[in-house]
Amino acid sequence: MKRVLIALLLAATVVVGGAVVLTKSASAASPGAGFGAWEPVSAYGWHGSMRVNGIDTYCIFPGRPVPTGESVDHGLSFDAAGLDPQRLTAINMLVSRYGQTSDPVQAASVGWAVKAIADWDETLHTFGYPGDSLQGAIHWTFSALAPAQDQAVQDLAAAYYTEAMAQPAGPAQGSGRLEFTADAADSGRGTVTVHADVAARGTVTLENAVFADTGSPVREDATAGATYELIATPPSGAATYTVRGSGTLRGGFLPAVRYMTTPGGQDTAGPGGELEFPVAGEDATPRDIRFAPQISTQVVSRYVPGGRYIDDVSFSSAKGPWARTADGGYAPVSATASVYRTATEPQLADTVPADAEEVGALTVTTDVVGGPEVPYRVESEWQLPGPGFYTAVWRIEHDRQTAGTQAVLEPGYVWVERFGEVSQVTAVTAVSSAAEPVVAVGASMSDVVIVSGAVPSAGLDVSTEVFRVPDGVVAGDACTPENSLWRSESIRIHAAGSTSFTAPAVPDFGTYVWRERATDTEGVLVHEGLCGVEEETTRAPRPTVTTTAQASTGLGGEARDVATVAGPIPATGPTEITFDLYRSPGGEPAAACTPETLVTSTAAVTVIGPGEVASPGVRLHETGTYFWIERLWHGPAGGERTLLAEGTCGQPNETTVVTAPEVATVADERVAVGAPYADTATVTGLGEGADAELVFTVYRSSGDAPVCTDETRETVTPPIAVTGPGEYRSPEVSSRDAGVRHWIAELRYRAAPTAEPLVVHRGTCGEAGETTRVDLLAATGPDAAVVGGVAGVGGLSALILGGIALWVRHSHRARP
Repeated sequence: MKRVLIALLLAATVVVGGAVVLTKSASAASPGAGFGAWEPVSAYGWHGSMRVNGIDTYCIFPGRPVPTGESVDHGLSFDAAGLDPQRLTAINMLVSRYGQTSDPVQAASVGWAVKAIADWDETLHTFGYPGDSLQGAIHWTFSALAPAQDQAVQDLAAAYYTEAMAQPAGPAQGSGRLEFTADAADSGRGTVTVHADVAARGTVTLENAVFADTGSPVREDATAGATYELIATPPSGAATYTVRGSGTLRGGFLPAVRYMTTPGGQDTAGPGGELEFPVAGEDATPRDIRFAPQISTQVVSRYVPGGRYIDDVSFSSAKGPWARTADGGYAPVSATASVYRTATEPQLADTVPADAEEVGALTVTTDVVGGPEVPYRVESEWQLPGPGFYTAVWRIEHDRQTAGTQAVLEPGYVWVERFGEVSQVTAVTAVSSAAEPVVAVGASMSDVVIVSGAVPSAGLDVSTEVFRVPDGVVAGDACTPENSLWRSESIRIHAAGSTSFTAPAVPDFGTYVWRERATDTEGVLVHEGLCGVEEETTRAPRPTVTTTAQASTGLGGEARDVATVAGPIPATGPTEITFDLYRSPGGEPAAACTPETLVTSTAAVTVIGPGEVASPGVRLHETGTYFWIERLWHGPAGGERTLLAEGTCGQPNETTVVTAPEVATVADERVAVGAPYADTATVTGLGEGADAELVFTVYRSSGDAPVCTDETRETVTPPIAVTGPGEYRSPEVSSRDAGVRHWIAELRYRAAPTAEPLVVHRGTCGEAGETTRVDLLAATGPDAAVVGGVAGVGGLSALILGGIALWVRHSHRARP
């Protein structure tokens, strides 16, 4: 009933369930954000903030009148309202963190929590709530005052109270400092430690340095007790400098509030804020930025075939860390080098020897980003002039640096590399080889490794290896373990020159590639030849054959083919050549060489070396066209004979034509009765050594027309042996009667000693030159007409006339 009466009274002055947000009075505390009546005393009171001097404050004591009068600002108070430090810390946290708000729910929640911290019992029971729950007390009031916000204020106030009461009492004061250290090896690096006598964190700003993890000179999360790595950023041009820092730390909420009192009204608490105190510090001694740059070098390759001098240069500092520029980069350092050539391997020395030839210069400058942290590859713009040992001598000189770098070097600073550092020596040692270009199967093959130019004082180990090139594989891809045929032992040399190596016998026809190699005595590769280069290729080719057959021969003559063998002949096993001869049946030449047309296969002829090899002679007993096919064979020891080369059928230079023989005859023109006479035959188209014969037949003719029949046959001569072309005279014959005699010559050829002779030529009856006139009195010259005029007279008259004529001739010859 009591709560009902209170509600009825409140309804007369405020709108039930609505938030009343009032503006502050210029001369006194004014309402901030919240709920209730801004009156000294009301049924439900004021729940929220009170604005005093522009800040939001909150009632400390529950049940006292609202401070509507003139408020007094006492400033920061560590004993406000007689509260202990923990409660003041809790109230300060709430008012500072959550209380400065225009949200009425948040402000009302802060107000309930602050009063509950100051006086729990009074806060719960001021408005008649009989229980012991903060949320219950809020509900007791807000269910009528602002039912819509009731639950929200309950929950938030309870959370605020719990959070605030968990706060330990904050420190009332604090102090701290910054402690700097420098890295002993690199004064450009070091640490800064934040020291404080209370737990605190805040902002620290560095001078002449940055925090290593952020690269910034400012750190806003610096924590007391923490140590942070730093990188110094020396001022430009300074040889020494000091790293220093300053900042402000916050040590948590103070055990104090902004204390406001109002005569006859509430005491209120404004935000007391956090403990803040300065920190500062600097290096105990200035940092020396001066450093001593130096170089270590490594040539890219100790042995090169020529080209450019290439050096990998690394920088470091022999004294102090590498200096940095004002913006944090590395100070640039320039270095130069002179490159010298010597004929012998250089020895380590402090000075350059007199016989060293300067061939060029190098230069390099470090960059501001990498500085000494990265290597620098330096490549000459000029070419190495020839064989020899090359060494670079690097220098760093004060006067060759920028003004900024000069400032951080000792005056007159010079660093010079020693001559002949092993890491600086590049040797140009030309290694090549010349393999035997062509060898025969079964013979050994050799390679010559040629070293020219520089040879290390300890010597070089040279060797070679030979690989067989498989069919279908590019020579340059053949140098693999499975193709290796033979590898030599290493031979140590101490001077430029040639070294010969002989491999075992070549196993088969093909291509072999060598690969020469040279290493120094420490096993460092000096040179390895390319695979498959021409000068390192040995070929064991198959011999080739070209042939020229005898173009023609007479019947029965011997025909031959001559093969010209080129290329190396295998050194082991017989190499032979055979010749097959075919008689062409006509038609296409390429189809003429068949088993049916084979005339003969000659016996194999051994080939002992390049050059001409003649076939055995073959006598040909038939006219026509013959084709030769040669075949070259090799029979490796214990192996099967292999065909190396073979001709083709019908080649013009492999054709022999057997011509038919011809016979031309001339008989004695005129003889006397009873006198001997003969026929002379000229034989052509017959082969030398042929087995032939000539038979001459004489026919008697009684009239002008020649008649050569069995009835007119007078004489058949015995055969005359004919062994080749030439002139052959028949056996002499004589006739008892005067008249005309006709000759017919017959050439007979015998293909074999036991064979019947075949007539290969027979003259014709009455052909020109084959007539002999037999007279009673044979005469020649001017008396021939007389004799001829009486040729038809009877025998006795003829004899008489003949005797007279002979007498007349004799008389004329005997005349002086």
